[in-house]
Amino acid sequence: MPIFESVPNISEGRDREKIAALLDTLRTVKDLKILDHSSDSDHNRSVFTYIGTRAAILAAGLALVRKAAEILDLRAHAGVHPRLGVVDVLPVIPVYQAEMSDAVALAHELGQNIQKLGVPVVFYEQAALEPAAKNLADVRRKSYNNAHKTAGVVCVGARNYLIAYNIDLAAADVAVAKKIASCVRERNSGLRGVKALGLYLASRGCAQVSLNLCAPELVGPEKVLAYIKNLAEGAGVKIRGTELIGLLPETVAREAWKLAGELHE
Repeated sequence: MPIFESVPNISEGRDREKIAALLDTLRTVKDLKILDHSSDSDHNRSVFTYIGTRAAILAAGLALVRKAAEILDLRAHAGVHPRLGVVDVLPVIPVYQAEMSDAVALAHELGQNIQKLGVPVVFYEQAALEPAAKNLADVRRKSYNNAHKTAGVVCVGARNYLIAYNIDLAAADVAVAKKIASCVRERNSGLRGVKALGLYLASRGCAQVSLNLCAPELVGPEKVLAYIKNLAEGAGVKIRGTELIGLLPETVAREAWKLAGELHE
């Protein structure tokens, strides 16, 4: 029985009632298991992690977009993290007895169902329909004239595991964080599979390097932390703290194996 993971990023990280309503929507889906959820007020973003059967991932993604389009309004959104939609990204990851081709097919079906709600979809990463949409960062740089008035555009993708990892600096100068982010990015000849943003977090009074480690088997948090620590110290800045957003791949794989066993019983 194939099990997939999905890690939607929602453009709401402050209103607890709305975040709870979105999670409650997911809890009604059969054969779905919510593994983790976290919210950040500065990013104004929530990240949900869940696993399930093919049917469950389809039902959950569609229900989540429908509910988010109902209760969220992108026009009223303010946060330091870039976003295109109220459900900003909706990736599908093959976890157990599933191949990437299965995840791509699932992402395409999910996106087509979302489009029937009147919310435009851009397919990215392995599910991209054109080379220009392969990299999510490139997708974000485009403007979309067909965007839904309040819900925006949903980026639906198929990808491998990644690790979302943030490093806070003991400094408020966002220029330092942006410079470090630029140096560490793979596209700028930094570390393999690393995407990074330099942001300022008002609630913490510090700058942050926000990272996606897209090849964690090659470059994990320890290597990135050491690299950024060296860059920060070169700029006269220390590391204030780190945080993991979502789960590590091993945890997801273990939970998927358990869910598969439960569904076979």
